[in-house]
Amino acid sequence: PPLGWPKRDKMSRPADTRLVRDDKPTSEPDISTPGPDFGDLPNSAYTLPQGRSYIEWAPLSYQGQDRQNAASNSGAYLLRYGITDNVELRLGGAGLVSVFDPGKTVTGFAPIIIDTKIHLWNDKIEMLIPAASFEAYIQTDWGSSSLQGGVQPSLNMNLDFPFTEKTCVEMSFGYTEVQEAVNVVTGERFIPRFSHEIPMIDKKTFNVNVFSYQWAIQQQVTDSFQVFLQGYYGGSIFLPNSTAKLIGIGYFYQISKRSMFYNSYNAGLDPNAPSFASQAGFAFAF
Repeated sequence: PPLGWPKRDKMSRPADTRLVRDDKPTSEPDISTPGPDFGDLPNSAYTLPQGRSYIEWAPLSYQGQDRQNAASNSGAYLLRYGITDNVELRLGGAGLVSVFDPGKTVTGFAPIIIDTKIHLWNDKIEMLIPAASFEAYIQTDWGSSSLQGGVQPSLNMNLDFPFTEKTCVEMSFGYTEVQEAVNVVTGERFIPRFSHEIPMIDKKTFNVNVFSYQWAIQQQVTDSFQVFLQGYYGGSIFLPNSTAKLIGIGYFYQISKRSMFYNSYNAGLDPNAPSFASQAGFAFAF
């Protein structure tokens, strides 16, 4: 969550024409500058300062059953490193996944995702210009065979609208290649979660490009506590889910200058979304 840093541009040169930051971070790592990307659904428009790194880990990333997918839990992780102040190298994925198939639990390691995020410009809210970044990632086949869906690229734009010093709206949208499947009983096509298919019921077909959109409204309550309202259409980044719609609430709590805890509770708005989803995790700055 980028509330508080970088501050809204007050330089004479318009923020939307600058590709580099004019404000310099402090020498000590700070988890709030720019803040974790895990926690709420969209990704921030801001990147880590050069040479800084984050570890983000959500051992509880639970998703309930939907019309075609069994309930599951994953240990999502994201490793971030600032190559420059405006280019970030990222490595992540769903981590250790357990899919609670009827009568059987399938456990494996989800494929690794290689990601990069490029900060394009700072916000100039007086002109209704949000801060923006471009993100491109590839989901590899480096994972358990039961969770592989082929090499899957994704392109996304991340936008931040800091309307006040304490209120910010984040959005992420883009297209992701995912593997489609068909339910051999009903004939319905759908996106299997984690590319996992139920034997004798699901049959994987071919890869398709799906549109996804995530949003969050963030409000800073105290220096260390922030709440948000969030939702998505099509699934969260790293986990597209067909045409599903979901809405939820959550919070960030900064434990120390270098660490933060986050937690959210969400409900699906249609049969393609998980009936209930929750995430809890930590972020650490180095």
